Amino acid sequence: MDMTPLEEWMAAKIGLPKGGVPDAATLHDYQLTMLGKTLALARKKSPFYQRRLKDVDPHALKSMADITRLPFTYPGDLATSALQMLCVSQGEIARVVTLQTSGTTATPKRIYFTLDDLELTADFFARGMKALVKPGQRVMVLMPGPNLGSVGERLSTGLGRIGCEAVVHGLVEDPGQVIEKINDLGIDCLIGLPVQVLSLARWSGKIVPGQIKSVLLSGDYVPRSIIGAINRAWNCPVFNHYGLTETGLGGGVECRALEGCHLREADLYLEIVDSRGRPVPDGCQGEIVLTTLTRKGMPLIRYRTGDVSRFLTERCACGSNLRRLDRVQGRSVYKLEQGELRLDEMDEAIFQLDEIMDYEVSIERQDNRYLMNIGFWSVPGAGINNGLDFAIREKLREIPCLKQPLEQGVLSLNDVYPSSKKLFSNPIKRKIKRVEDAQEH
Repeated sequence: MDMTPLEEWMAAKIGLPKGGVPDAATLHDYQLTMLGKTLALARKKSPFYQRRLKDVDPHALKSMADITRLPFTYPGDLATSALQMLCVSQGEIARVVTLQTSGTTATPKRIYFTLDDLELTADFFARGMKALVKPGQRVMVLMPGPNLGSVGERLSTGLGRIGCEAVVHGLVEDPGQVIEKINDLGIDCLIGLPVQVLSLARWSGKIVPGQIKSVLLSGDYVPRSIIGAINRAWNCPVFNHYGLTETGLGGGVECRALEGCHLREADLYLEIVDSRGRPVPDGCQGEIVLTTLTRKGMPLIRYRTGDVSRFLTERCACGSNLRRLDRVQGRSVYKLEQGELRLDEMDEAIFQLDEIMDYEVSIERQDNRYLMNIGFWSVPGAGINNGLDFAIREKLREIPCLKQPLEQGVLSLNDVYPSSKKLFSNPIKRKIKRVEDAQEH
């Protein structure tokens, strides 16, 4: 099995001679040096970090374990203090990304990138994609583009450097039309949101057998049920990518072993912490905390991402010693008085049904009871008349987080119905919708 292409890339980034192997000690020393430079830059150029790090002596950090002495940065800081976090003039900023936080009235987060920052992303994409594609292949990017710094544009730039042709299509709206385009253009690889790629695998208009040779899922957490469905439909490897706008889009990508994402550790340092912000042992789940090591425009220092995962402890089957991140859990959780309902657990169950392309969940509270409604989108020809509503109800009753509240009568499956909304009307923010408490109306 081929080793992750990030091994060679990492060696070159940290200054090893050709053929060198980035062992843990060498990588640690590089990261510590880059962390010191990042802290020095932030303390000198950023009003925000001048205040936040005023009591920090960068020279006192003797190992990467000492990073826990630094204060956290939070998503709210990107909403209230983004401009003060800049370490360059606004004239040097080439890309500004605005991200709406939870709710529609909250101040959005803003993240700023220089041209050099954007180049780091394209370089990572070029190297990481070597695990999926070969020169001469065509890749369809089902992600936003083509503006400078968008994920589609950066992927297109990176793929071009390794001899691949990228077709930046944008998000899927009509699966049938996308499939026609895939067949017409002879697309070899697809990159897109998990649920959207699943819709292409299940649509009635089929892609030419054997045409899709690899798939990369990104932009959301990836249920195993979706990986399995895509693999069965096209008989090709399905890769997972971890990345956020805050990571500079690229964060980590799986190798051919498909056993966790090798991380972009020459540019980023990741920690896993518990709910109180304390480091957890490798192999234990917790929140991912991000520190950028090479970003100049707007460095992030110990940024709380809100994502939950763990570092895998065993060595990758590809032979690399680079750290790997396990699949990230979904964030959408609905808290009951006792226990919680998780969208990712519902995904694992509902997407086992071959007719389902997408679904949405809403929960309404009435007195001490909760009513759950499921609207679903099915492949052409399937629907309520074929008993799909009943099948969904049965799958939901098998989910551990739902079983007890259903049996106790705390939770009721109120309605399961084919949605009248447009498919993928809000493709990126899949979550459990919280309906206002009925007593407040």
